[in-house]
Amino acid sequence: MTEQPSLFLKKEWQNITVEYGLLESVGDFEFAMPKHAISVAFIPHDRVTWSVDGKKQTTALPAGSAFLYGDREFVWHHREKASEYVTLYLDPDYLKQTAVENELPAETQLSHRVIFPDPTITQVAHWFKGELLNEGLGGNLFAQSLKNLLTVHLLRNYCESGMLQKKLVVPGRALDAVKLKQIQDYIEEHLEEDIAIEDMAALVPMSQFHFARAFKAAIGETPHKYLIQRRMERAKVLLTVTQLAIAEIAYRVGFSNQSHFTTHFRKATGVTPKDYRLQCS
Repeated sequence: MTEQPSLFLKKEWQNITVEYGLLESVGDFEFAMPKHAISVAFIPHDRVTWSVDGKKQTTALPAGSAFLYGDREFVWHHREKASEYVTLYLDPDYLKQTAVENELPAETQLSHRVIFPDPTITQVAHWFKGELLNEGLGGNLFAQSLKNLLTVHLLRNYCESGMLQKKLVVPGRALDAVKLKQIQDYIEEHLEEDIAIEDMAALVPMSQFHFARAFKAAIGETPHKYLIQRRMERAKVLLTVTQLAIAEIAYRVGFSNQSHFTTHFRKATGVTPKDYRLQCS
C-alpha cells in the first residue's frame, strides 16, 4: 500500500520549503521520498527496510539519522513502529547562487547519502520542526538564518564536483559604521513588519550569507537575535508609557499574535508583558 502521513505540516519560506510528517502505520507499505531533498528521521528503529533504485536493504535506523536524496530513487518498504520526519527542499538556484558568491562551481550537486549522523543537519531540522509545530514562532528572519546555515553546511561537506576540497570564503570584515547605522535605522523604522534578511542585505548591498557574517562581526549578535532584542525594547517602552492593549503592542513590534509575543517577552525578561506593565505602573 502507499502510505499517507497521519499528521502533515508544510511551510514555505524564501528559497526553502519544509515538511513535517508523522507516519503511524506499521508493517509493509510504499513511501517514496522526493529527489534532491534533505530529511531527518527522529524516532529510532531496530529494523527498517528500504531501497535505493530498487535494491532493498534491512538496517537499523538511529534517532536523528540524516538523508540526502540526490537523483536516485529512495523508497521505504517496512517498519515496526511509528516514524517522524522533517524534509527540507532547498531551492537549487539558491544553492548555486551561494556557491558562485563563494567562488565555487555553479553546477552544484548534492551527494546521495542515507542513514548517516550529522548533528548540524539534525539540529536545523529540529529547529524547523519547532517552527512548523509552533506556527512560525521564530519568524521569517529565524527561518532564513537556518536556511543560510544549512546551505553553507551542505556546500562545505556534501556537494560533488570537487567542492569538498575547497573552503567557502568566510568574510572577515564587519559592517562599517555607516552601513551598520543604515541597517539599524531600517530595523527601527520597520519593527512592526516581517523583516527579511534579504531586504537588509540589499541595503548594503551584500549577499545574505556575507551580510549575516558581517553584521555579527560588527555587533556580536546575529540579525535575528538583534531584531528580537530591539522588538523587546520597543515593547517595554509601549508597555510603560501607553495604555495600548497587549495584543496591539504585539502587532506594533512585529509579532503575528499575542501568544508569540508573550513567549518571546517572557524569555527575554522573565515575566509576562502584563506583569511587566504592572511592575512599571
